[in-house]
Amino acid sequence: KAAGLPKDFKIHKSTLDEIYRYNTDFNAHTANYLGVSSYYSNIDMANTIKQYYNKFDEILNHTFNNANKTSFTEVDLNSLPKGVSMSVGDFDFASPLNLESKTITNYYNTQEQYDEMEQLGTIASINVGLQPLNFTPQSMQTQNTSNKYIFNPDMSVYPQNEDGSYSKEALFVSFLKSTGADVLKGGNTTMNPIVKSFKEAMAKESFDGSLASLDDIMTGKVDFASLLKGYAQDGWLDADIYAMEKGIKWQNHIGYGGGAWFERELNQAKANGWKASSQSIDSYVNSIMDRLNNLLGQTRV
Repeated sequence: KAAGLPKDFKIHKSTLDEIYRYNTDFNAHTANYLGVSSYYSNIDMANTIKQYYNKFDEILNHTFNNANKTSFTEVDLNSLPKGVSMSVGDFDFASPLNLESKTITNYYNTQEQYDEMEQLGTIASINVGLQPLNFTPQSMQTQNTSNKYIFNPDMSVYPQNEDGSYSKEALFVSFLKSTGADVLKGGNTTMNPIVKSFKEAMAKESFDGSLASLDDIMTGKVDFASLLKGYAQDGWLDADIYAMEKGIKWQNHIGYGGGAWFERELNQAKANGWKASSQSIDSYVNSIMDRLNNLLGQTRV
């Protein structure tokens, strides 16, 4: 009732205990480092559950247009999105996430759509606000792991229905597993004052490295094509542009190990006078914008 859940919707106490346990263990290192007994002074569990449930319910209603649906077949699970993008807004590095201030801006109904947005976010330095979702039958099972730094609720307390379908409660806890089940900012949740001061000091030095957020691009707040072009002209996208010119797949020139040979080749090319031409920059920026606009046309709310 305190979380505003439907009257017949019941979360097992062990799930709440696991949220508390996970958040305590995950943040224990910071608490110990600062010499305090706990990371949070108070956790408003009802408020945290309420925020998660409202986003979960929004996703279900988007998919099924049926607010009263309480059981889900494997076909239903397959039709749920593989991820969403949420508005970034004024992200506060010093505070826990608050879902009430977040709007779902894009639904990725296929894994290909999700992977494409993730890749575009990486190569074009966009804060895409991605949240992966895993509603597979496997996500309805308890994980066999001793890793205390992951949220691992006992799923046996949400058994399958007699017809093999899954309950709304099981689906919701699966959603919590996708999100990580962090305590959320809101209600009476408060961080330990010493932790809060520490986080605020750290936040002043924090930057997510992105050129723009996806929601700012979609609302036209930024002219991303111009921003990306300037970024390329400054030489920050040389690796991607060189790879495009040479027909080298993106996956083959990123990261460590696999990208070492590419880095050597690029450095050698630069030593021999290679420089991204204005035509190559235009071609690259147009390619990124075409991919982005195509994907936004498929996924934006």
